[in-house]
Amino acid sequence: MHAHRLECSWLTLLTLLLLLPSCAVSQTELRLPPRPGSALRGSELRTQVLGKSLAERERLVLHEINSGNLPQHLRRMVPVQLQARIGGKLRTATIWCTPDYLGVGQDADWFRMPLTPQSAQEIADRLDCVLPTRRMVDAIWKQAAVKLQPAPFSPSSYRITSAATFYLSHLKIESQLGQRQGLLVAGIKKDIVASALIARWPQRVVIYGWHYPSGRAIQPLSKVHHSSYVDYSHGVRLVARRCLVDGAPSSVDAVLADPVLHVLLSDEGPVSSWRYAVRPQESLPLRDSFPASGPELAGWRPKFTTPRLVSVSPLPPSRDRVALRIMDSAGGTESILFDVGQVRDLAVQATLLCEHRPSLANDGFERIGIFTRDRGQGSFDGTMTQAGACYALTWDSSDGRLRCLRVMGSQTLDLLPSPRYVPGTAWRRFRIETRGTELRFFLDGKELLRTRDSSHKYGHCGIGYHEYFRSNAHAKGTRADAFWADAHGSLDLNLRSERRGELRLERRRGVPNQLYLSCLALSRGAYPQGWFFGIDPSPAELSLALASGHPWFIGQFDAQGRADALISGLNPKLELFGVLLDLDPSLLSLRASRPRSIRLR
Repeated sequence: MHAHRLECSWLTLLTLLLLLPSCAVSQTELRLPPRPGSALRGSELRTQVLGKSLAERERLVLHEINSGNLPQHLRRMVPVQLQARIGGKLRTATIWCTPDYLGVGQDADWFRMPLTPQSAQEIADRLDCVLPTRRMVDAIWKQAAVKLQPAPFSPSSYRITSAATFYLSHLKIESQLGQRQGLLVAGIKKDIVASALIARWPQRVVIYGWHYPSGRAIQPLSKVHHSSYVDYSHGVRLVARRCLVDGAPSSVDAVLADPVLHVLLSDEGPVSSWRYAVRPQESLPLRDSFPASGPELAGWRPKFTTPRLVSVSPLPPSRDRVALRIMDSAGGTESILFDVGQVRDLAVQATLLCEHRPSLANDGFERIGIFTRDRGQGSFDGTMTQAGACYALTWDSSDGRLRCLRVMGSQTLDLLPSPRYVPGTAWRRFRIETRGTELRFFLDGKELLRTRDSSHKYGHCGIGYHEYFRSNAHAKGTRADAFWADAHGSLDLNLRSERRGELRLERRRGVPNQLYLSCLALSRGAYPQGWFFGIDPSPAELSLALASGHPWFIGQFDAQGRADALISGLNPKLELFGVLLDLDPSLLSLRASRPRSIRLR
């Protein structure tokens, strides 16, 4: 692939580099965004889930985990070895697992959260992990640095399927554990396990474990419960999908299916079907390109009327001839919103048609835009009878005025220090970022405002419309070409080397169809010597880049916000350091992933 030079100066390029973190994160960490400082603590999550249905509770937990609300001590996985004599030879598998069971919150205040197998499997899939087998659970217990005494709750005295009992169990475990977070701990839960039984009993959850100090498991391998059942004793421990077999890279999937090697990881024979069926649960990142077949996200909630696809001109950036129109033909406000639970730190972006119609100014105007942290049920900028409660970025059709709004009841306040106008008809990218009390508003990649406000702490996000015409006949609605929302710090680069001289780049959670820049450097090179910027170069181009300067390559995420590449024929044992940049098409703003480092095989 040939290098494509960005049209920007070296000063701009160096500015991008200086924004990048200076140290790489381990490849044995769970691939999640950093935990937001304003995210729910464990005790706060307890309050939120009490009284919720099972489906509501699990959707809330899924949002929290996908936004990065996981304690730091759970993120770094620990190695566990399993051995078996195969054909007269001792073989060794190394897996990596979370040191404790999955939970939400911060190290000092978190909540181990039992989940259904469907939710457990979905989280594992999203994080490139699997659930453990019975043999893995036994090995984890044997090698655990901390083995605790099981602490059961009698079903005759407690409602063992309630969130209140979940939390009591968590606190009891914490009182035993003390200040030993990060160490491999066992003996505190029954594991939801991967098993050959799942294929034959797909409507069941398979559980095992909860070992006594003697090593005997309280719970034998069992499928007694329906897959919708979950109680306080169930736990979700994640195992990385990638593993080693005799020091060579492999995967848990491949080993379990192998007619010879499966005994390393399972005592149920070779098995290729051991996963729970995942029920679709929409969570971060949210993506919708509003294709001709209709919205892709099923979780959109219209305020009054169902939006519909309409023909548009000029053509949107997607080059589709249709866009989603949000409008109530009866007039007033309309919106579509998505429930992101208690996630507070979020970037929300939509591409909307701004149709400038100054000739109709005497009759009124229409207001389009996006909103976030909405607790006004999608009332957008509000009316006297529909109390709004959100932050919104809006544009008016009569004069092109932009507003960065704080909406409270029927009152709106433009947070911009002075009126701002962007006249003319065009498709424009609206973006709002919230992080704690910090608010940032962007139009087409250019920052309009950075300020602080604490009026709204969490809520829905979505696309809004308000018609202010005297005659409804002039209304055209908000026309949307694409929508995207995700947590801060979610952009992810993964570097892997499974074969000699091979480098695999995996890029995740980018803005769909947006530009990206992959940056690689020699780990031991002094800045800026050794830097080069590239995507998918050939080995010859890569070697030349490392030796001679600063070529760089640019690419585009696919519709899922992904982009992968495999480069072979590199020098073995080469040490590399990499960072991924997500670039707004204007090149005026960017997001940077956490750095990664690797030594090639």
